Amino acid sequence: MIAEKATECIEQAVCHELRNIVKKYGPTYHSEHEGFAVLMEECQEAAECDKDMQHSLEELWKSIRENDISAFELSQVQGFAKCLAEEAVQVAAVCERFMETLRKNTEVKSRETTYREDKTIL
Repeated sequence: MIAEKATECIEQAVCHELRNIVKKYGPTYHSEHEGFAVLMEECQEAAECDKDMQHSLEELWKSIRENDISAFELSQVQGFAKCLAEEAVQVAAVCERFMETLRKNTEVKSRETTYREDKTIL
């Protein structure tokens, strides 16, 4: 289990990343489709880091079985683990921004009134 302080640091990293995203792109996405596309892209990047980490881990195990281990393989696993952590922080920040988009869109929709051609409320 991860230490409580580490969890706090992750939460701070998510908040920091969210602030950067909002500063650069604004507080919400233009649509749910845009939010989903950005989320999907970030998840795919995280999956690529995980795939690379798993491959490096297999190479490390191969080296161990052959009694030819070096710090390089281990540093590769560590590097990809950090890459995965960074991407996970971005995924979490994108989720926060996407939730804000959904909240704002729900507020707007609840205020809208739809009329039929004969001016009666639907």
